[in-house]
Amino acid sequence: MKYRLIPRAAKRISILGVGGLRLPKTVCNGREMVDDDRAFPLLQEAVRLGVNYFDTGWGYINEDSQRAIGHALRENRDRVYLANKLPLYLTKEPDDFWRFLERELRLMDTDHIDFFHFHMVGRAFWQKILDFRLIDAAERAKAKGLIDHICFSFHDVPDLMREMIDTGAFDSLLCQYNLVDQGNAAMMRYARERGMGVMVMGPNAGGNIAAGGDALLQKYPRSPAKTATELAMRFVWGNPDVDCALSGVESLEMLRENAGYAERANTVPADEWNHVREVTSGMLEISQMKDTYCTGCRYCDVCPLGIRPFVTLMAYNRWKIWGLEAGARSAYAEIGRDPWQGKSPVGCVGCGKCRNYCPQKIDIPSALRRATADFMMDAAGTVEPGFMHSIGPPGS
Repeated sequence: MKYRLIPRAAKRISILGVGGLRLPKTVCNGREMVDDDRAFPLLQEAVRLGVNYFDTGWGYINEDSQRAIGHALRENRDRVYLANKLPLYLTKEPDDFWRFLERELRLMDTDHIDFFHFHMVGRAFWQKILDFRLIDAAERAKAKGLIDHICFSFHDVPDLMREMIDTGAFDSLLCQYNLVDQGNAAMMRYARERGMGVMVMGPNAGGNIAAGGDALLQKYPRSPAKTATELAMRFVWGNPDVDCALSGVESLEMLRENAGYAERANTVPADEWNHVREVTSGMLEISQMKDTYCTGCRYCDVCPLGIRPFVTLMAYNRWKIWGLEAGARSAYAEIGRDPWQGKSPVGCVGCGKCRNYCPQKIDIPSALRRATADFMMDAAGTVEPGFMHSIGPPGS
């Protein structure tokens, strides 16, 4: 495993981190929970492979991700760094800071959280942090030894990230960065120049890059990567401004594959990295999909009708951004057949609940209508057989 130093935190962090959103799951009494029998060995194997950074959040897997990570790593607590988050979307008054922090410490069975983030920060949540004086609260928690480092996870425009960096209050940040979404690159460098750590989420674009497979890999003839996932990870680690890439691993096979890529991460030459960046540059803009680019975070999974918007939008991304139409159509055709994929997006009534949860600020009802209309048409502009033949009303 390779490690990078975060100057402001004076800690060496593994370049591969484990994200807690996609741990193996099971259903108990109708509630989705972490499958301890599969997740605990996975987390413990990650430690054996040299991973020392484990990230979770309040709402991950119905709050159970926090418990699973804390308990699975209890015997290795002095060898790992735990990251958790304050759910700003549930913070209604200043004292909620302490209520959530104390609950998270109990769930994780630890006396301190190493990297404590303000979660999903955008302009409105940043204003809440300021109005509620939550940085002051975090400083008090730090003085009490309850947290080691004050951080934030970011979902907004680069100018706001600069504003937050300039406060000097934060030791590290977590933001989106990958092959097809490089919008935060300049601010990542700005943060590193000031000694902050930079952790990145979505290095595989929520699984979209891996799903591209050989068809995507062939677009980068000068890359030595053997898989699309390796292509994605080498690009992220080839950026010296990245300290750690979080991977939401679901199996031992996936973990070991990513750890193998990490072993070779320091061998990414500048010409390879520049080649990959040049090929990808402008891809999102050219596709005219910037307003519907889904990272696969799954925060939109709140539909009262059982639609899982991210399933449709990620398939749509694979088609419109990377040209992988056949695979995208195949994935869309399965929606409604498999309970995991949820109900058909055709049933969307436009209530907008999902829109309120999207950190990318996608107008999800509108995006679903657009995607469904395209998926229902074949190349000749006629309705594809096997697809549903109507689109629901626009709604609100």
